Amino acid sequence: MKNVWFGFPLFSKLPVEVVKNRKKFYTASIVVILVGFLFMGINYARYHEPLNLGVDFSGGVVFTVTLPENKDASELTRIALEAGIHDPIVRKSGANEYELRAKIDEAALPTVRESLQASASVTDENFVGPSVASSLIKNAVLSLTVALLALLVYISVRFRFKYGLAAVLALLHDVLVTISIFAIFFIPINSPFVAVLLILVGYSLQDSIVVLDRVRENRKLNSKASTAEVVESAIHSVFRRSLNTSITTLIAALCLMIFAYRFLPDFTTGLTVGLITGTYSSIFIAASLLVDWGE
Repeated sequence: MKNVWFGFPLFSKLPVEVVKNRKKFYTASIVVILVGFLFMGINYARYHEPLNLGVDFSGGVVFTVTLPENKDASELTRIALEAGIHDPIVRKSGANEYELRAKIDEAALPTVRESLQASASVTDENFVGPSVASSLIKNAVLSLTVALLALLVYISVRFRFKYGLAAVLALLHDVLVTISIFAIFFIPINSPFVAVLLILVGYSLQDSIVVLDRVRENRKLNSKASTAEVVESAIHSVFRRSLNTSITTLIAALCLMIFAYRFLPDFTTGLTVGLITGTYSSIFIAASLLVDWGE
């Protein structure tokens, strides 16, 4: 029985030779990452920061604000702008309760608070100082580094060191591409973004392991075939499974992107971009590296 998806035949095989065209895929990824670094430089020149770091990472204040029933998030954004807050981030946290994040200095806090209280009810506030923000950045980088190193050790023991290195480089590719997209579109980054990166590492690794495990099985079945033939066969045999799994997960991510973007822009965008790049790297990057290194 032919596989179909919403009435359309699925690819019976990947319509491109991955190994033969692997350098084109490498180049595409490198270009995206380089463009991301270029925008980091542009952002630094324009805004004095390479990425749009939110309150969690750059310091500022988080207000809990209660509005009357006839007012909504857009009204709170207007009030915040009138109070002198640039680029306020508003998230709904209750029936009439909102969370307002703002990058402001501690010296300007009393003036801003007074302006907000003239039009809304401020029930709570938490100031994030520069030292706390710096500590969060260090912990985020440390957690991601430890995760990648731990995965490298595990896969090296479970498979081979080259397999582990290929998988970790694919994960690093996903992280860099995701960060590049955030730099290009200057999307605000807060602590949920760290959770997205760790989710991305786990999800992308699962896809890469499936491909690499098929490479190992194909090598056992055909020890005389070249590395290129073994890898190409493995990629084509798992392509449909990877695509269907990713599409299913991506549908949920896109729903979050559509309906929750203005409340969680870093989480929804990171999750959507990460799912796409994770699927891409597991098919077009991870296993192809084995051909260049020699399986």
